[in-house]
Amino acid sequence: MKICVCIKYVPVVSRITFDNETKTINRDGVPSEPNPFDMLGLNRALQIFEELAIPVDITALTMGPPDASNGLQQALALGATKAVLLSDRAFAGSDTLVTSKILSTFLRKEGFDMIITGRNSSDSETGQVGPQVAEFLNIPHISNVHNVIVDSSHKTIQASKNSNTGYSIFECPFPCLITVTEGIAEEAWPTREQMQHAANLPITTLSSSDLDLPPEDVGIAASPTWVEDIRIVENKRLGIVIENETDVETNCDQAILHIKSTLEQLQDLNPETPVSNSSRFPNSGTEIWVVTESINGELKAVSFELLGKAREISETLKSSVTAITFGESNQNHYSQLGQMGADSVINIAYDSLGPIWSDSVASCFANHILQGKPYAVLFPATSNGRDLASRIAARLELGLTGDAIDLELNTNNQLVQIKPALGGNVIAPILSNTTPYMVTLREGMLEQIPQKADVLPTVTELEPKNVTKSVIRLVGEYQDTQGQLDINQENNPTICLGIGMGVGSQENVAKIINIAQYLNAGVATSRNVVHEGWLPYKFQVGISGTTISPKIYLAIGLRGAFNHTVGIQKSGVIIGINTNKRHPIFKACDIGLVGDWEQILPVLIEKLKPLIAEYNN
Repeated sequence: MKICVCIKYVPVVSRITFDNETKTINRDGVPSEPNPFDMLGLNRALQIFEELAIPVDITALTMGPPDASNGLQQALALGATKAVLLSDRAFAGSDTLVTSKILSTFLRKEGFDMIITGRNSSDSETGQVGPQVAEFLNIPHISNVHNVIVDSSHKTIQASKNSNTGYSIFECPFPCLITVTEGIAEEAWPTREQMQHAANLPITTLSSSDLDLPPEDVGIAASPTWVEDIRIVENKRLGIVIENETDVETNCDQAILHIKSTLEQLQDLNPETPVSNSSRFPNSGTEIWVVTESINGELKAVSFELLGKAREISETLKSSVTAITFGESNQNHYSQLGQMGADSVINIAYDSLGPIWSDSVASCFANHILQGKPYAVLFPATSNGRDLASRIAARLELGLTGDAIDLELNTNNQLVQIKPALGGNVIAPILSNTTPYMVTLREGMLEQIPQKADVLPTVTELEPKNVTKSVIRLVGEYQDTQGQLDINQENNPTICLGIGMGVGSQENVAKIINIAQYLNAGVATSRNVVHEGWLPYKFQVGISGTTISPKIYLAIGLRGAFNHTVGIQKSGVIIGINTNKRHPIFKACDIGLVGDWEQILPVLIEKLKPLIAEYNN
């Protein structure tokens, strides 16, 4: 059995800075490290060989500049048996599509049984490369895997895939690709002695010519997406820091005054004029397709958010808007989608093909995209949406922007996809030279449009044709039993408690959850807390989690790294509690309280209760 673990050598994101004068991101002197999710995948691969009691055959693979060999050396130190570096100046500037092509060129020649990648990389977080590599190799993939077991015959795996409500177990034969997340293995890094031993082990370096890839097929010139000039976003948070006052009671009284004032100002602001739902162009010949998503039989809010943005763009393009649904016919859903912006609905009966994110469903939907030739296809940046969009983009060789927060049209009516960076204080407009434009958009970042009651969309029911059923088989679905709180802003619109590593322990997390239940509040957390196992993934907010917009967000013991704060930007007022006033949370919040959360939180909560009750009513 042969396993390849793809390991990206990434900059330590927290050390990257932005120069406001030159408007450039400064990476000079920023150290790099192997992507943590990838290293978890390597550790699990090593365990698999140990469990099967067979000789280890693990190739660690990376693509990057020569110093990326440092990451491979760490993989060899931990026990990988081979290391391969794909390095060539011609590779510079490759986007995810071209990167996936390059990686799959090597992987195809080697014929691995299983390929493991991290769920996403810490520097880009889009999670596109794994599914795109699988599509180029024409093999199945399963993403967001927190446990994987290889059967004794070494021919199939059972993989536990995370979802927002729990997890599902899927069975899949070799060859296959999985992307792994927290829980797949214990974090382990090499010792000094292991690194000294690995320093003498060989690393194979391959260039574009070694892979038989012409220079014009790689790098920035071959990449369909590119970044325009980045833009600076003004930080509108108050940044008031309260410390060294008389006592906790006085500090909290001051904080409440600022919180009330901020909320009143937000309430007084004139809301933006909503996009009209009246202008419709059903027979324009130009279409924007919106991929919808449902859970427990109900359409998710992100479906309506994407329809609202599509409707806004259609005002300029004079285009129609088509909602894409999957599964059994649902007239109630069709009616809702029409009222919320859809001129028409295409329903794809995918159940006979396999999971909605699978290779077969991607193939089926890609065929319809080729036939329909829409201007753009908008996907939700959910686990299913990212996987489906990634495979389709690879299949059709289209540019794909992942995890965008907004869309614009430029003067040439090209779709400009807006991505955040460095906590949202910098945004990167991305363009693509392929159509239809493909983009995944984050939940909770876009506005729905007013409902229009008298709209009945035309509906087209499509049955899959000439598509082979996926080899991936659902074994079982399991609900999450760790806490029943929901971080969705629809269910918790007033207050959400954010829990950081600074709370100190899982026992303290439980205390804060009790407070949240007392307030009927939402709960959110950072990637590090999830990685530590203190809370499950469904509570994770930020670039690699969800986006929330409560009226009050209370960050308790959160450092405030940008990959978390990007998920709370649309909160009404942000309050931070931390012992270290130099932590970035105090720049990302409106009111910061410096001190011990265990002393501050009980007092602050009691003073917040009347305000919460007022907004709940």
